[in-house]
Amino acid sequence: MKWKAIVFSMILFFSQVLQGGSNIDPYLSHLSKREIRGVLQFLSDDLLEGRAPGTRGGALAEKYIRSLYQVMDIEPFFKTYFQPMVLKAFTTEELQVEAGGLKFAYRKAVMGNYVRERRDFFLEGDAVFAGYGIRSKAWNWDDYKGEDLKGKILIIRVNEPGRKNPALFNGRALTYYGRWTYKLEEAARAGARGVLLIHTDETAGYGWEVVRNSWSGEQLYLPEDLKNPLEFRGWIKEKALKAILNRKGISLERLYARSESRNFRPIPLGLKIKIKGKNSFRTLKANNVVGFIPGRSPKLRKKFIVLSAHIDHLGKDPSLKGDNIFNGAIDNASAVASMMAAARVLKEYQAHLDYSVVLLACQAEEAGLLGSRYFARSLDPSSVVVNINFESTPVWERTSDFMAVGARYSTLEDILKKILKKEGLNYSYFSMSEQGFFYRSDQFSFARRGIPAVWISAGERYASGRNRLMEFFRGNYHTPADEYDPNWPLESTLQTVKIALLLVDYINRVHPRITWKGKMTFPVEK
Repeated sequence: MKWKAIVFSMILFFSQVLQGGSNIDPYLSHLSKREIRGVLQFLSDDLLEGRAPGTRGGALAEKYIRSLYQVMDIEPFFKTYFQPMVLKAFTTEELQVEAGGLKFAYRKAVMGNYVRERRDFFLEGDAVFAGYGIRSKAWNWDDYKGEDLKGKILIIRVNEPGRKNPALFNGRALTYYGRWTYKLEEAARAGARGVLLIHTDETAGYGWEVVRNSWSGEQLYLPEDLKNPLEFRGWIKEKALKAILNRKGISLERLYARSESRNFRPIPLGLKIKIKGKNSFRTLKANNVVGFIPGRSPKLRKKFIVLSAHIDHLGKDPSLKGDNIFNGAIDNASAVASMMAAARVLKEYQAHLDYSVVLLACQAEEAGLLGSRYFARSLDPSSVVVNINFESTPVWERTSDFMAVGARYSTLEDILKKILKKEGLNYSYFSMSEQGFFYRSDQFSFARRGIPAVWISAGERYASGRNRLMEFFRGNYHTPADEYDPNWPLESTLQTVKIALLLVDYINRVHPRITWKGKMTFPVEK
């Protein structure tokens, strides 16, 4: 059968000469649903106990990914496949918030995390309403106005002002300034001792059960991110906050109205908030698992195209009755399986790669993109051409559209539109853009370093007529029901992997200069 291989190689060679470079099309037929299903099924098995970092299941996931790299003969990016991280972990066991003569219990009305190594904690501070808690020169907005907020407990709205005004913070399309993670970062810079974020389904983009599930277990932090005065980070239901303010004769609606103006200043509420509870804590180690496919060009091989997908999920919640394992089949086993399928094809295609490819299976995304942030901080941003991230990759039938969350902020969008047109797919924007998904998954860690980045995915126009992606995010997302289903057709999964590979191939062959465009919707880290 050697002659067949020789003929195939000659065909590839002449096609490359005619096209002015290699082309990945012949390799796309090597993609396999069986291969994707195998990785997806194993990572979402009960054996891995929800893949929380620092647990037995998390360690199993790391070692499994390392084995897959080795099976595919993919090199380690560092001296080994593991990039170790030290993380600080805190678990709230009891919590009570008291203000205005009212007490609110853990889980029912308040959630939160105390981030100091004390078993029993207590803090008290003057309550200050800080509006949206935003400071942004780009949007000419400052809710803090230089006020001294040291030691205060801030009450902050999530989302951002002007949701009906496209000229202000992109209207309904959430920017990073509307994300709860940003609110905590800014409050820490302002010297606050504690934060209570106001939860509503509309402004958060999800129900209280998502907050409860996400904040019930162990919360993880990079040690350098705790070097600030912010001891407590939490949420309060809007209804509970109204009950506190009504006793003081304060209208929350009027506070909201004032916070919509650029003239807003922090408003002392004339009451103290007491926060107490019990806390357990530990220091743990987790690993990003990083593979490497070197390029062939002596000059360009020092530049990287980074593919990424997070391997962690929420672990187990012993307080839940019945099924208490958060298997994370779609979030994010399907995405890891997609990246691995792409990795195998790119390894076969290695002889035609000018740029090198880095494969980042990152940890602790659910804790705030910690693994990807740690990795991105370890790189010289100028060495990375682009980051292509897989997140909650669809597992259903084919779609007629394709979306690239975050592509609109750079010239990546123009490249993708060309690729999709050739493939007969419509380019679309995620219908849930008001929930700020670009800032909620690992591509954002690269974007914050100034690296063009995108989350790539089959879209929402399914052959069945159902918007299955929206159904997932409004249903099984961050619940124990996100489990593997052997009946998933994986057609949209294959679509996602194929378009990702075509994007890598285009960048590899054409060497486009990818640049940011428009007003930046987030601060860039130096």
